[in-house]
Amino acid sequence: MSDPRQAIERYVTEAVDQEHLTLVGAAERDWDLLVPSYWKESVAVSLHVGDRTLKAEAFFMRAPEENAAEAYRLLLQRNERGGPWRFCANEAGDATLVALVPLDAVTEDELDRLLGTLVTMTDETYKPYMELAFQRGLEDQVRRGGPGLDQPPPWAK
Repeated sequence: MSDPRQAIERYVTEAVDQEHLTLVGAAERDWDLLVPSYWKESVAVSLHVGDRTLKAEAFFMRAPEENAAEAYRLLLQRNERGGPWRFCANEAGDATLVALVPLDAVTEDELDRLLGTLVTMTDETYKPYMELAFQRGLEDQVRRGGPGLDQPPPWAK
C-alpha cells in the first residue's frame, strides 16, 4: 500500500498550482483547504489521515433559525443519495459534511472525486436549505434590495 499522505500532497500541490483549490494550512497528517463553490464561493474542508481512514470534514451552514425540523429532514434525505459525504449536526446545531475513505483507497483520483462530490452536494443543497432555515432573513434581505436566492451570487458572474 502506498502512503496516502503522498497522494494527498501530490493532489494538493497540483490542484493549488492549477488554482482549483487553496491550501490554508498543513501538518504531518492534516490539510485545511478551500474548494471553490458556486453558491458558497468556497467550501472549507479539513482532511485528516488516521490509522485506518482519511476523514474529511466540511462546514456547510449554521444551525437553522426557523423550520429546523424541515431543514434537518432535507439534509437527512440528501444522505440517501450515496457517495462518500454525509450531513451531520454538531452540538450547536450547525450542519457539517463528513466523509470517511479507507486509507488503501486514497489516490489522487479518489481525492478529486471526494472534493468534487463535496462541491456538488454543497451547491445542490445550499438554496433549498437556505429557503427553509432562513426564510424570514432572506425575505428581509430582498425587501432591503439584496439579491435573495433567485440570482447568482456576485462571485459566480
